[in-house]
Amino acid sequence: MILIFGLRTWGFRECEKGAHMSQADTLIQVEKAEVGYRERFSNGHYDNHQKYSPAVHGLEWSQNQAWCETFQSWAFQEADVKSLAPVTASCATGVSWYKNRGRFSFYPAIGAQVFFGSGGGAHVGLVYKYDTDHVYTIEGNTNASGSAEGNGVYTKTRRRRDSYLYGYGLPAFSEGVVTADPGLKDKPGFTYKATAASGIAAPSPMPPTEPALPWVSSNQLIWAATHSAAEEQAAQPGNSDPADDVGLVQDALEKVMGVAPDDPHGVFEAGTQKLYDRFRKEKLGYTGADATGAPGTTSLVKLGTLSGLFNVRSGSTPTLALPWVGLNQVTWASTHSAQEEEAQPAGAASTKADVTLVQEGLEKVMHTDVADPNGIFEHATQALYDEFRRTVLDLTGSDATGTPGEWSLRELGERSGLFQVRVGSMPVGGPDGTGISTSEKIDPNDVTFERHTSDGALGDWITAACTAAGVPANNNWIRGIKTAAARESSGNPNACNLWDSNAITPAGFSEVHDFGDGYRRNKPPQKIDGALAPFQCSRGVMQCIPQTFALYHAAGTSVNIYDPVASIAAAIRLVHKKLGVAADGSNLASKVQQFDPNRPPKGYG
Repeated sequence: MILIFGLRTWGFRECEKGAHMSQADTLIQVEKAEVGYRERFSNGHYDNHQKYSPAVHGLEWSQNQAWCETFQSWAFQEADVKSLAPVTASCATGVSWYKNRGRFSFYPAIGAQVFFGSGGGAHVGLVYKYDTDHVYTIEGNTNASGSAEGNGVYTKTRRRRDSYLYGYGLPAFSEGVVTADPGLKDKPGFTYKATAASGIAAPSPMPPTEPALPWVSSNQLIWAATHSAAEEQAAQPGNSDPADDVGLVQDALEKVMGVAPDDPHGVFEAGTQKLYDRFRKEKLGYTGADATGAPGTTSLVKLGTLSGLFNVRSGSTPTLALPWVGLNQVTWASTHSAQEEEAQPAGAASTKADVTLVQEGLEKVMHTDVADPNGIFEHATQALYDEFRRTVLDLTGSDATGTPGEWSLRELGERSGLFQVRVGSMPVGGPDGTGISTSEKIDPNDVTFERHTSDGALGDWITAACTAAGVPANNNWIRGIKTAAARESSGNPNACNLWDSNAITPAGFSEVHDFGDGYRRNKPPQKIDGALAPFQCSRGVMQCIPQTFALYHAAGTSVNIYDPVASIAAAIRLVHKKLGVAADGSNLASKVQQFDPNRPPKGYG
């Protein structure tokens, strides 16, 4: 059953096709007549089943998938201007089509296709009006908030300088193109106008244009939260300027918490951080490390939802990757009971954060709520995941049931825009992928490379590491490890050496997303922030390579190479088992020069 809402008293079908109308106006008339249309509502949610895919030759296959670009292809076909736009269901293909023909601009035009997201690949609409600050659009597969995954055809108001808005494809209308692009003023086929509107009026039955919520980039926020006020204020103006995003978050905090941060508007400093931490503790119930530090994507999404002030995206700047979900974490949860999921030992990394992200992804893509508790993968989550595989991914039989697989989980992460997927053999891990292993030896492929953010002192790390490695925390070990740590990493638990001979990716391994501090010869360290780095770099406070860290891993410590306790414990086990250092450390300085404060530095391992 197709559901159609809204009046059609002025629809395109009541006019002669193209009579006394320009091609751009005809196209806009076709799309405006569809405003109010909704995709199919089935089994308690909208399901991407719509009338446009079957009506466009070559796009029949796109039924039950995201259909914003399919809607555009249908409209160009109905307006008899099919050759002026690509016939595609892909926004990225649409961008390439216009660029290859020299008809792509970063300024709006009447009848232009407007593309959103990184590289324009996330969403598309059609411009029927623009002024100096906004573009007014008709968009399929969106909703009231302006999401790239929605339930129908809406009119929207979009900010021209929102960094989520990528650019415009300009169809070659026979009457020419009216555009705000000053570079096209004197070119044939273009008319420059700073502001313009279609000749198609919107009579009173037309649903009102709904302003789309602006987009906040989690990358911009994490960058601002980890840089000084001076660095924030010196940021390059334009799309890379984080001030607008920070200002929206501050406004949202004020609305939700009832008090404004005492930082300047658009500057993320101590006052904003303190209020954001309060928000996570008081409104979201976060505790410990989850309630402190730079904003995360999940908490930002919840702040945007509670305040009603913004949507959240992961931008293209190299400052924050989407959070990681462990495939085996989710598999473990889906094959164990709720009691077993709840009963994970304190201190061991929990699967709950990963399962919660999967549940939020399902809710976003499937337009319905998960009935299981947050973080618990039980019957309701399994049923909705199966429905996602059947209706969105078009899987059948055994492929559409059972424990989540890597491909479907990656698809859910990409379609929801909420997470990435990590594959490893650890059965249980934490919200940041730093899971605790009970094994004394782990697979190098299970090593993770997450940034260490918890407070702590080197002496405390050494004491805990000695206990984990089974040696006494006496002066022999404490003095020796402090000496070696200072020489290896200057005591920085996030140190990553990108320049020496270890910094390669040997056969059998792949480059890894790394969140440490990259050191290059004769250059200051710089955060890697999720960029790819060679697998075999020396890392952590004791500068182990992943293979060595895995071989001498201490049972009960993290698999994160940047965890200082795990790094020190592995180093202790290495010099004890491989280099013959006594358990009490009495011969540490004489056996391993790097640990001897009275001799010059020399590598170990």
